[in-house]
Amino acid sequence: MKNIYLFAIVLTFLGLLPTSGQAVTSKSFFFHCDPSGMNYQIGFHPKAEGKTATQRHQGLDKYSSIDEENIVTNFSVNDETLQYSKLGSSFKISRIDGVVLRDEQPSPHVCKEVNRDLVAAAEEEIKRAKTTKTEFWSMTTGMGDTDYVRLGTLATSDDICSVFKHPFFAYSKTDYQLIDRENSDFSWDGIQAASIWINRKFRESGVTMRRFGLMQNIHQAANENISACLARKEIEEPGFYQKLTSNFLTNLGYMGVECHKQDYRTEQDVDDEGNLITRKIAIGGASCIDFNYNSGRLSDWNPSTFTLMLIWKEAHPVLEKILDGGQKVVEDRAPIRLAKQRAELDRQKAFQQERMQVQKAWSDYKSRDKTVMEQVYNLATSGFVEGIEYEYWIEKEECLLTNGRQTIDNRSLNMTAFRIRSEFLGSDWGVISSDQKTRLVTYQKVPVDRLQKAWGMAFDKCPGQRTRF
Repeated sequence: MKNIYLFAIVLTFLGLLPTSGQAVTSKSFFFHCDPSGMNYQIGFHPKAEGKTATQRHQGLDKYSSIDEENIVTNFSVNDETLQYSKLGSSFKISRIDGVVLRDEQPSPHVCKEVNRDLVAAAEEEIKRAKTTKTEFWSMTTGMGDTDYVRLGTLATSDDICSVFKHPFFAYSKTDYQLIDRENSDFSWDGIQAASIWINRKFRESGVTMRRFGLMQNIHQAANENISACLARKEIEEPGFYQKLTSNFLTNLGYMGVECHKQDYRTEQDVDDEGNLITRKIAIGGASCIDFNYNSGRLSDWNPSTFTLMLIWKEAHPVLEKILDGGQKVVEDRAPIRLAKQRAELDRQKAFQQERMQVQKAWSDYKSRDKTVMEQVYNLATSGFVEGIEYEYWIEKEECLLTNGRQTIDNRSLNMTAFRIRSEFLGSDWGVISSDQKTRLVTYQKVPVDRLQKAWGMAFDKCPGQRTRF
């Protein structure tokens, strides 16, 4: 009630109390007034005869319900002032500095002329925000009290495809593996510039949404542009979409969304000559934009941050710098990877050569006769007198044998302490031949008496040492 009373005083002083009548405009004049913090507009709409005018007072604040009209007389306008009479008083408003005079006496109020209807302009701006397909508008809060601000321009499909021409998008899966990741998203020094830039732009524009989302018309237009570009890229470079959704738009990859594919409905018609006509009408595919995946979080690099930078044309220079950083990471680390690959190839080559040598040695060994000592040692370890590929013995010199890992001089064995026994070793039974120092084991089911006979032949040929006990 206090604000209404104050407003009534202001209207009375300026001769703005309402009567009746409806505006019939020819050329209108508008003034922006702000007495005592009350933000409003005065509009003058001259009648056809030119001596009277409809004066309309409208509040400009978001929750203002003020909208009053009255008729003024003795209306006239020149280059310097607008004059009128109301309630027995004459008024002048300076078109230069906005000073208001009542009966030639100064008023504390200032009403500066503006070149447009501020109320209509505000309504038109909201309508424009809700219908545009080229400008990037956003709600400030996303709540019932939201304002609408223009953030910039929506990137066209050509703009988006120009971003994808950056060399960073030409890398392979193995190239991208050189880059660090956090929660499946890329991470390198400087990538945080995206969220920093976005949050600064939001602060400057008054966007305070806790969970960011696009207005319906903005979402639709931006999605059409991304989808059109991705459909074209997939034709030019098959597999591009899969690469993009594996490394950048991982939310789409995780959900299995194929937003580059257009859905259609079929519609039939008949022309005037009776010909059946079938048309495919695009009805839109799955959306390429999903801020819900990250709960609208834009505080770090993630699919939501990348999507927003992609559809926001003014963000493209920043995005290009970020991609330059990723490219540098790959270029710096590629030589290291190449060196590792070469080392691995060399290792594999050496292994293959060694493997061939082993196979040839085994082939040669299999094809020749074995000495008694070789047969005994093969039986004691592999369970076969001929040996097996990875376990066979060679008598390098008389009584001196090796399997490549171990060399034994049979003459050094203690024949007095030498025993052959079966023993459970861990998970299986083994047959052990040992003089308590040197030990040979086979897991094959070789009879102990057979081994005893074999070792008897070995010690006959290459006697070992004897002790008193």
